[in-house]
Amino acid sequence: MSGSRRSTDDAIEQVLDRALEAELVGPPATPPKQLPFLAIDLLDDESATDKSSGPDEVTPEEIVEPIAVESALVSEKSPPEKLPGAIVAEAVGPIQLIWPKSWPMKIWYGLCFGLESLFGVASVVVFLAFASAIPVVQFVSLGYLLEASGRVARTGKLRDGFIDTHLFARIGSVVAGTWLMLLPLRFLSDLAYSAALIDPDGPATRAWRLGLLVATVLMVGHIVLAWYSGGRLRHFFWPLLAPFQLGMRLMFGGIVGPLVRPAVEYLSPHLAADLYVPRPLSEWFPPAILWSGLWRGKVYAEARDSVWDFVRALELPHYFMLGLKGFLGALAWLAIPGLLMMAGTTLPSVAGFLLGWLGALLMATVVLYLPFLQTNLAATNRFWTVFDLRLVRQQFRRAPIAFWLSLAITLLFAIPLYLLTIEYTPRELTWLPSLVFVVFIYPARLLTGWAVGRAEKREQPRFFLVRWMARLAAIPIVLWYVLIVFITQFTSWHGAASLLEQHAFLVPVPLLGL
Repeated sequence: MSGSRRSTDDAIEQVLDRALEAELVGPPATPPKQLPFLAIDLLDDESATDKSSGPDEVTPEEIVEPIAVESALVSEKSPPEKLPGAIVAEAVGPIQLIWPKSWPMKIWYGLCFGLESLFGVASVVVFLAFASAIPVVQFVSLGYLLEASGRVARTGKLRDGFIDTHLFARIGSVVAGTWLMLLPLRFLSDLAYSAALIDPDGPATRAWRLGLLVATVLMVGHIVLAWYSGGRLRHFFWPLLAPFQLGMRLMFGGIVGPLVRPAVEYLSPHLAADLYVPRPLSEWFPPAILWSGLWRGKVYAEARDSVWDFVRALELPHYFMLGLKGFLGALAWLAIPGLLMMAGTTLPSVAGFLLGWLGALLMATVVLYLPFLQTNLAATNRFWTVFDLRLVRQQFRRAPIAFWLSLAITLLFAIPLYLLTIEYTPRELTWLPSLVFVVFIYPARLLTGWAVGRAEKREQPRFFLVRWMARLAAIPIVLWYVLIVFITQFTSWHGAASLLEQHAFLVPVPLLGL
């Protein structure tokens, strides 16, 4: 047995040496064609030696060489079953999105993709707005915005700042579909309530209550079925869409399909290839999807695993920690200037005047750097990066105009939120100011990340005159912002505490959301 294992090891070493030599020679002139569904398992040496009918030693010729296998697989004429020592697995390939070839279907797919992307962005904005209105959870909202800025800074592409929009689109479709399905129940509930007011014990009241009960049971089952099927909007409206989908299935399949297909192929072969794609009912018909899960006997396990994988894919703990880091870093920079400005309005004249001016100058200096410090923190995920002023100065030298533009947009978009603090916002409506916060701050974060990414792509500083023009142009913008912040303590509902409500760098309502 030991001699057999040594000979097997020697044979494997010879195979690997030949494979390495072939790799060093270089790739073939024409790249090999990859077969989509094929899996080959090499025979284990233990199983080879344990067979009584086989020899005690394994020769190199009995081992399937990787290069020989690859070269044999290049030709589709030689079936894999004829390869020596190969075990062919079942033809199960990866699921791939097949892009259509005809222009009508390309336009349709592009329109659907664009609408889903827009719906995903809208779902992200609404989700962040609601998260910003909940104490502690608001760090998730800030963390998402920082992560978006950090990704744009790392790649330099604005589209990378729209993170997981397809996941949030699914959340939005689940919420919107469920809300729409509950509207008929609300209408029936109002009718039952009106009947009870007119005749509490009458037959009409009992009929409406019974109808409401039956409709509630059916609607709850319908909603749960839509959730299990995937939670897309079409899953909620499948009773309305099923006749059209079945009609299309009849037209492009079954008895009518073979009669119509030649005419479609004559007009456009690509269109026919796109239309005549068989789709199992278990891919789009919710009752068939449920039946498929029941047939496999894994309804609960699959639903549980899918929900868990979906929640994990959102990476909410990462956003929470990143938002907490960004909040603490910004608060460390803003606390002293804000407290000094607050002291300027509460202490006696001379001392308060000096402290107020000192706080305003410090606030103006901090505002120049803080957006880019937070972006660098998000890009590196290192907390102490938020205090690296030297890095920001170096980046500014390489992209002064981009830095000036992003700073101006960030400070400008923070002003509308101060207008919303003039009156007290009821707790049940705090998500409305948060919605304004996300709508204005999200683009500012993306633009800040773009400026940092633009600076990282360049190696040499810009012309000194351009740098100094950008520096001088930033001064009035920063001073104007500090003036607005100083005035808000006299107009805000929270008084002098509003000096710490820096919406451009913190969550909409800081700390506990009070």
